[in-house]
Amino acid sequence: MKFMTAFLAAAFFLPGAAAAEDSSAAQFLKLGFGARALGMGEAFVAVADDAAAMHYNPAGLASYDGGEGRYAAFSHSWHIQDMGISQAAFLSRPWGAALTYFSSGELEGRDDYGGFTRNFTASDIALSVGRGKAYGRLKAGAAVKYVGQKIKDSSANSVAADAGALYSLETAPVTFGASISNFGTRVKFRDESFPLPLVLRAGAAVRPAGWKTLLAAQLDLPNDDGASLRLGAEYSAVSGLRLRLGYKTSSSADKDAILGKELGDTGSGVSNLYGFFGGLGLSYRDFSLDYALAPYGDLGNAHRFSLAFKF
Repeated sequence: MKFMTAFLAAAFFLPGAAAAEDSSAAQFLKLGFGARALGMGEAFVAVADDAAAMHYNPAGLASYDGGEGRYAAFSHSWHIQDMGISQAAFLSRPWGAALTYFSSGELEGRDDYGGFTRNFTASDIALSVGRGKAYGRLKAGAAVKYVGQKIKDSSANSVAADAGALYSLETAPVTFGASISNFGTRVKFRDESFPLPLVLRAGAAVRPAGWKTLLAAQLDLPNDDGASLRLGAEYSAVSGLRLRLGYKTSSSADKDAILGKELGDTGSGVSNLYGFFGGLGLSYRDFSLDYALAPYGDLGNAHRFSLAFKF
């Protein structure tokens, strides 16, 4: 398992070590934001109605009525193989700011001959600021971000921008959304440079009348992988309780890489749950607590909790 941890860390921090010709850096930017969005399979580009708008679609920072509602959220995820991601966001509409910190924990050091060396750590950070504006039923938004990575004695920095739009139909409870994330400078480690994980998102969300349900579908077009479809649902079971499900398609090669099968791990039946997401949310007045689960087969499960409040 320590070897698996080191391999996964290499994939996150040193793209060349994971090997794909079209690899990108700063893979932690692909881990999403908050428990609510994760529980819905991250099909959130057309929802974007909370702090996660800073990650999926900054157009969600705008409000149709010009209100200045304030919103704060804190999230932590126990990711696979001792990795963790902590996040915080503050919204004072139409402005927003977000901070993400990713850590691999302690990694086992090896030299070029496979011998043991001292252990080391690796970490990433992203800080973003954004603004949204409403034009009738159309919302638009943009954000700028700083990205920093550090592994052992190497470090790299980058700057990037996100932009997005939302449009709500007047005749039906349907919203369409689109965004571009991580458009920025290349990250240079040692003598090689890599692009950020640029992704184009487009989707729709609907709240069928009388269903107490939010349904969302989204297409992702990343620069370092094939296209994927995301589906999500949120059901308001009773007052203050919401249940969530999500699903993401993935190629067989991508699934095998995530589950470690390329390293000789044969996996088990639980591996078939990769790509599915689940979660729930509890709310009382202006406070909410959310939980999400993302199975990674034999590598374990990622658990994410979020606490948010309005004021």
